[in-house]
Amino acid sequence: MKHPETIIKYDSFPWEKVFPDLLWIIFWLVIFLFVKNFIFTILTTMVNRLKHGAGVKIGSFEIDSLKVLPNNSIQNNHFITTEDEGNTRNKQRNDYYKVQRGAMLVHKIFKSQKNGQLYDILIYIIPQKNCNLIQVTSVEYYFGKFWGKNIFSSLDRSNGFAIATSAYGAFLCTAKINFNDGKSETVYRYIDFEMGDVACIVDQEQKPKS
Repeated sequence: MKHPETIIKYDSFPWEKVFPDLLWIIFWLVIFLFVKNFIFTILTTMVNRLKHGAGVKIGSFEIDSLKVLPNNSIQNNHFITTEDEGNTRNKQRNDYYKVQRGAMLVHKIFKSQKNGQLYDILIYIIPQKNCNLIQVTSVEYYFGKFWGKNIFSSLDRSNGFAIATSAYGAFLCTAKINFNDGKSETVYRYIDFEMGDVACIVDQEQKPKS
């Protein structure tokens, strides 16, 4: 007597139930790949704004910025005063003026209107009192690896040999000042954002041109 064959039936995979979920997963992965750089830029900007005292507001969430007092009411008594014996420090100070021939490196900052940047910066040369920039022929600026290790040369004496850039963090600027007698002097300035909370926002037409 033959036994009837047992037929095992395998149900097919329930694609009709899983497929919509897979589509949603793929959709959000694609969205994330497209916006991940944007999200990173936003987070970096927020961290740097908080680090440098600027305010942050997202919807109902807000962190106030550091306030600049209208007058100098903060006193610091944690220092001592000593005399400059032998006029050593004053001579050293005057030597800096002499070596740089009165050409002083300065900078201004403006709240940036560029995505991913915290401040727009204008770096330039001003003459010390009773000096001028006639003897300066050019200024070569160097900001470091984040600017492609490039040296930026400015020849515009009428504008203080200015150069404009943008950044989301403080950095060290070195400037080689070239004089008309063939000599040069390299000076340094730390481009900080300590005055960032009072930095003005200006239109491109109003901002000093480099």
